[in-house]
Amino acid sequence: MPSRETRRMQAKKGETVADSIEKKHESHPVLYGFSIVVLIIIVVTFIGSPVAGKLQTMGSVVFGSYDGKDISYYPGNFLDQQKNYIAEQVRRSGDTETTAAQVRYIWQQAFDQTVLHVSTLMQADRSGMQISDDLLDKKLVSYSAYLDENGKFSEDRYNKVSLTDRIATRKLMREQMKTTQFYTDIGSQHASDAESNGYKAMARAERSFSFVAFPFTEYPVEEISKYASANTAKFRKVKLSRIFVKSGEKEAGEISKKLSEKTSSFEELAKTHSKDAYADRGGDMGWRYAYDLEADFDADKKDLADGLFQLKAGEYSKVLKGSYGWMIVRCDAEPVQPDFSDAATLDVVRSYLLRYERGKVEDYFNEKAGKFSRIANETSFDKAVKDGKLTACSTGWFPMNLAGVIRYKTITTIPDTVSLSSAQYSEEFFQRAFSLSKDQTSAPVVLDDQIVVLKLAGERQAPADQDAAIDYYYRDFVNQAIQADLQNELNNPKKLKNNFDAVFDNRILKGR
Repeated sequence: MPSRETRRMQAKKGETVADSIEKKHESHPVLYGFSIVVLIIIVVTFIGSPVAGKLQTMGSVVFGSYDGKDISYYPGNFLDQQKNYIAEQVRRSGDTETTAAQVRYIWQQAFDQTVLHVSTLMQADRSGMQISDDLLDKKLVSYSAYLDENGKFSEDRYNKVSLTDRIATRKLMREQMKTTQFYTDIGSQHASDAESNGYKAMARAERSFSFVAFPFTEYPVEEISKYASANTAKFRKVKLSRIFVKSGEKEAGEISKKLSEKTSSFEELAKTHSKDAYADRGGDMGWRYAYDLEADFDADKKDLADGLFQLKAGEYSKVLKGSYGWMIVRCDAEPVQPDFSDAATLDVVRSYLLRYERGKVEDYFNEKAGKFSRIANETSFDKAVKDGKLTACSTGWFPMNLAGVIRYKTITTIPDTVSLSSAQYSEEFFQRAFSLSKDQTSAPVVLDDQIVVLKLAGERQAPADQDAAIDYYYRDFVNQAIQADLQNELNNPKKLKNNFDAVFDNRILKGR
């Protein structure tokens, strides 16, 4: 039976799988991908949008450089065309109000496009690419500004365009043709047959598994209570308010003095001076656990958090140095000792363990999963499941798909409430899963918030009706890899000298 992906492609009226895939590749995928970020727009006529700015006579402005080549603006050049085009798009969206933020957005987008344009041209030039004058002339004959009402080249219209504009158009057209050819050439590269065959072999070799999951959320109440009893002090809580400043100990001292002199209330001073999320509430932090308060202080100052539990209701602390600033803390209600017979308190301890003592939880389940694995290999997987009163789950068919390079081959599970989505990024998972022999049970595999033990259920070659999908996604994978490599090269921050903000503020905003 065809896979869901294959059936989806076949669902279009009258299309075979091959037809559907071929249509997707009629336009070049790499060129198509970059069309989103490369706006090669040849517009010589100035668009009089109010947000474009009255900058025709401003002259040249240099915003930075890429690999030593200036990223500049002057009337009629690429950055100017991009700025006008984006401004027109903004105008058409109905946003006609001219604001400094809007103008900055337009120019920033135009600058970013120009950086990519310049870097692309530099790569094309280094490759030795040339656009002949004859080829350029053929392209210009079909340029819209030079055509009459019948769509034919008009020498009269051509001659009416100023020499300056004709030169600018010719330059931009040459650049457009060069960048288009560059992306076409890049996209036409193919991986070696060995790589192609390796990918396809990997995609076709599928396995399915039975498995048992040991989720960390099922850490036993007995273990939680044991930890809680041994660490009671961590789960004391106290109601506090604070004033927190970052400017220095001197400001904190001045605030402390005002508190002692009672010239202002704690709440007023918090709203005026405090620089944290509690300021609007007059410094009210609510109830805080001891372990949570420790996070506010450096490792060698944890005793300061403990000192807050010595305050009486209504008392203030001295100025305390925290990890990120200085604070004055008020006790609003005296400490409460934890009640570990209360389920809500144990939930707090559970959350603490999963966040701060995850290794302890992982060790517990690793030991449990390891024991299950040993028993399953000595007897059978099914017997170990039954004796351990566990629930066996299963997967659908999937290949060795580390990092999701085969995009449509995800790991499905039954029941779907037990997810193995994080396995996609686990090298250990795929190593153990695809080295198992038939009916063999794996060692435990840690996957984020659970540990799983796998048993090989079966292996097969993907059905032949999936071959077209495999071919399609392989080409898609190659194109994505090419695009990623190319973008990393073209957007190399080491080559870009970016003075946009300073130049924009000094030249563009002041010139409005």
